[in-house]
Amino acid sequence: MAIFMSVAVISCGKKKLDTPEAALAAVQDAYTRRDAKAFIAVLSKETLTELDEKIEGMRSMFQSIPENPQAAQAFEHMAKQMNMSVSKLKELTIEDFIGYMMRNEGSGSETTLLPKEMLPPAKVLRRTEKGNKATLYFADDEKLSFIKTEAGWRVHLDADSVAAGGIPGQTNEDPE
Repeated sequence: MAIFMSVAVISCGKKKLDTPEAALAAVQDAYTRRDAKAFIAVLSKETLTELDEKIEGMRSMFQSIPENPQAAQAFEHMAKQMNMSVSKLKELTIEDFIGYMMRNEGSGSETTLLPKEMLPPAKVLRRTEKGNKATLYFADDEKLSFIKTEAGWRVHLDADSVAAGGIPGQTNEDPE
Protein backbone atom coordinates (compact mmCIF):
# COMPACT_ATOMS: atom_id res chain seq x y z
CA MET A 1 0.00 0.00 0.00
CA ALA A 2 2.86 2.38 0.77
CA ILE A 3 4.17 1.83 -2.74
CA PHE A 4 0.95 3.07 -4.32
CA MET A 5 0.94 6.16 -2.12
CA SER A 6 4.51 6.95 -3.11
CA VAL A 7 3.66 6.43 -6.79
CA ALA A 8 0.76 8.85 -6.49
CA VAL A 9 2.94 11.46 -4.79
CA ILE A 10 5.76 11.00 -7.29
CA SER A 11 3.55 11.30 -10.35
CA CYS A 12 2.01 14.58 -9.22
CA GLY A 13 3.47 17.60 -10.95
CA LYS A 14 5.76 15.65 -13.27
CA LYS A 15 5.89 16.39 -16.97
CA LYS A 16 4.30 13.77 -19.20
CA LEU A 17 6.86 11.68 -21.04
CA ASP A 18 5.30 11.30 -24.49
CA THR A 19 7.85 8.86 -25.95
CA PRO A 20 10.11 6.09 -24.69
CA GLU A 21 13.02 8.29 -25.73
CA ALA A 22 11.72 11.09 -23.46
CA ALA A 23 11.51 8.59 -20.59
CA LEU A 24 15.05 7.42 -21.38
CA ALA A 25 16.32 11.02 -21.33
CA ALA A 26 14.56 11.63 -17.98
CA VAL A 27 15.98 8.50 -16.35
CA GLN A 28 19.47 9.23 -17.74
CA ASP A 29 19.32 12.78 -16.40
CA ALA A 30 18.19 11.59 -12.96
CA TYR A 31 20.90 8.92 -12.94
CA THR A 32 23.74 11.26 -13.92
CA ARG A 33 22.60 13.81 -11.31
CA ARG A 34 22.31 10.96 -8.75
CA ASP A 35 18.74 12.09 -8.04
CA ALA A 36 17.01 9.00 -6.63
CA LYS A 37 13.62 10.72 -6.33
CA ALA A 38 13.63 11.82 -10.00
CA PHE A 39 14.89 8.37 -11.07
CA ILE A 40 12.06 6.62 -9.23
CA ALA A 41 9.51 9.01 -10.78
CA VAL A 42 10.34 7.59 -14.23
CA LEU A 43 10.03 3.93 -13.20
CA SER A 44 6.95 1.89 -14.03
CA LYS A 45 4.43 0.98 -11.35
CA GLU A 46 5.36 -2.67 -11.94
CA THR A 47 9.05 -1.96 -11.32
CA LEU A 48 8.24 -0.05 -8.14
CA THR A 49 6.00 -2.84 -6.88
CA GLU A 50 8.66 -5.48 -7.58
CA LEU A 51 11.40 -3.35 -5.97
CA ASP A 52 9.23 -2.76 -2.92
CA GLU A 53 8.76 -6.54 -2.56
CA LYS A 54 12.54 -7.06 -2.74
CA ILE A 55 13.20 -4.24 -0.27
CA GLU A 56 10.50 -5.59 2.06
CA GLY A 57 12.62 -8.74 2.31
CA MET A 58 15.59 -6.58 3.32
CA ARG A 59 13.48 -4.65 5.85
CA SER A 60 12.31 -7.94 7.38
CA MET A 61 15.89 -9.12 7.63
CA PHE A 62 16.94 -5.83 9.27
CA GLN A 63 13.98 -5.93 11.71
CA SER A 64 15.02 -9.32 12.99
CA ILE A 65 18.62 -8.37 13.71
CA PRO A 66 19.92 -11.35 15.61
CA GLU A 67 21.54 -11.27 19.02
CA ASN A 68 24.64 -12.82 17.50
CA PRO A 69 27.43 -10.19 17.87
CA GLN A 70 28.96 -11.10 14.48
CA ALA A 71 25.60 -10.63 12.72
CA ALA A 72 24.97 -7.35 14.57
CA GLN A 73 28.41 -6.16 13.50
CA ALA A 74 27.61 -7.07 9.86
CA PHE A 75 24.40 -5.01 10.04
CA GLU A 76 26.32 -2.07 11.53
CA HIS A 77 28.83 -2.32 8.68
CA MET A 78 26.01 -2.45 6.14
CA ALA A 79 24.31 0.59 7.69
CA LYS A 80 27.59 2.50 7.61
CA GLN A 81 28.05 1.62 3.91
CA MET A 82 24.53 2.87 3.19
CA ASN A 83 25.22 6.03 5.22
CA MET A 84 22.32 5.46 7.61
CA SER A 85 21.66 4.18 11.10
CA VAL A 86 20.88 0.52 11.77
CA SER A 87 17.39 1.58 12.91
CA LYS A 88 16.87 3.35 9.55
CA LEU A 89 17.67 0.08 7.74
CA LYS A 90 14.52 -1.33 9.34
CA GLU A 91 12.50 1.32 7.47
CA LEU A 92 14.46 1.20 4.20
CA THR A 93 12.59 2.87 1.32
CA ILE A 94 12.97 2.51 -2.43
CA GLU A 95 14.41 6.03 -2.52
CA ASP A 96 16.99 5.13 0.19
CA PHE A 97 17.94 1.99 -1.73
CA ILE A 98 18.19 3.64 -5.17
CA GLY A 99 20.10 6.56 -3.65
CA TYR A 100 22.58 4.15 -2.09
CA MET A 101 22.99 2.33 -5.40
CA MET A 102 23.59 5.60 -7.26
CA ARG A 103 26.19 6.81 -4.75
CA ASN A 104 28.11 3.56 -5.02
CA GLU A 105 28.19 3.08 -8.77
CA GLY A 106 31.32 4.51 -10.30
CA SER A 107 31.02 6.39 -13.55
CA GLY A 108 32.26 4.43 -16.53
CA SER A 109 32.31 1.15 -14.64
CA GLU A 110 29.74 -1.63 -14.67
CA THR A 111 26.45 -0.41 -13.32
CA THR A 112 23.37 -2.08 -11.88
CA LEU A 113 20.62 0.48 -12.39
CA LEU A 114 21.42 1.39 -16.00
CA PRO A 115 24.06 -0.45 -18.02
CA LYS A 116 26.79 1.88 -19.29
CA GLU A 117 25.52 1.42 -22.86
CA MET A 118 22.35 3.27 -21.79
CA LEU A 119 24.13 6.20 -20.15
CA PRO A 120 24.68 9.42 -22.10
CA PRO A 121 25.66 9.61 -24.89
CA ALA A 122 23.72 6.38 -25.42
CA LYS A 123 22.82 5.60 -29.00
CA VAL A 124 19.52 3.85 -29.62
CA LEU A 125 20.15 1.32 -32.39
CA ARG A 126 16.58 0.10 -32.75
CA ARG A 127 13.11 0.73 -31.33
CA THR A 128 10.09 -1.56 -31.17
CA GLU A 129 6.64 -0.61 -29.96
CA LYS A 130 3.53 -2.72 -29.59
CA GLY A 131 0.50 -1.40 -27.76
CA ASN A 132 1.51 0.04 -24.41
CA LYS A 133 4.99 -1.54 -24.46
CA ALA A 134 8.18 -0.44 -26.16
CA THR A 135 11.81 -1.51 -26.17
CA LEU A 136 14.89 0.49 -27.04
CA TYR A 137 17.98 -1.44 -28.13
CA PHE A 138 21.55 -0.29 -27.49
CA ALA A 139 25.09 -1.56 -28.11
CA ASP A 140 26.21 -4.92 -26.73
CA ASP A 141 22.67 -6.36 -26.98
CA GLU A 142 21.47 -4.17 -24.11
CA LYS A 143 17.81 -3.25 -24.15
CA LEU A 144 15.48 -1.21 -22.00
CA SER A 145 11.75 -1.82 -21.69
CA PHE A 146 9.06 0.84 -21.32
CA ILE A 147 5.37 0.78 -20.38
CA LYS A 148 2.94 3.48 -21.47
CA THR A 149 0.69 4.78 -18.70
CA GLU A 150 -1.81 7.61 -18.39
CA ALA A 151 1.10 9.70 -17.07
CA GLY A 152 3.25 8.84 -20.12
CA TRP A 153 6.02 6.36 -20.77
CA ARG A 154 7.80 4.77 -17.81
CA VAL A 155 10.98 2.69 -17.62
CA HIS A 156 10.54 -0.95 -16.66
CA LEU A 157 13.61 -2.40 -14.91
CA ASP A 158 14.24 -5.97 -13.80
CA ALA A 159 13.86 -5.65 -10.02
CA ASP A 160 15.73 -8.92 -9.45
CA SER A 161 18.82 -7.54 -11.20
CA VAL A 162 18.62 -4.19 -9.41
CA ALA A 163 18.14 -5.72 -5.95
CA ALA A 164 20.73 -8.48 -6.45
CA GLY A 165 23.57 -6.00 -6.78
CA GLY A 166 22.30 -3.72 -4.08
CA ILE A 167 22.69 -5.33 -0.68
CA PRO A 168 25.98 -4.06 0.72
CA GLY A 169 28.27 -6.42 2.55
CA GLN A 170 26.71 -9.49 1.01
CA THR A 171 28.97 -12.27 -0.21
CA ASN A 172 28.44 -15.75 -1.55
CA GLU A 173 30.09 -17.24 1.49
CA ASP A 174 28.00 -18.99 4.10
CA PRO A 175 28.30 -17.52 7.60
CA GLU A 176 30.02 -19.78 10.08
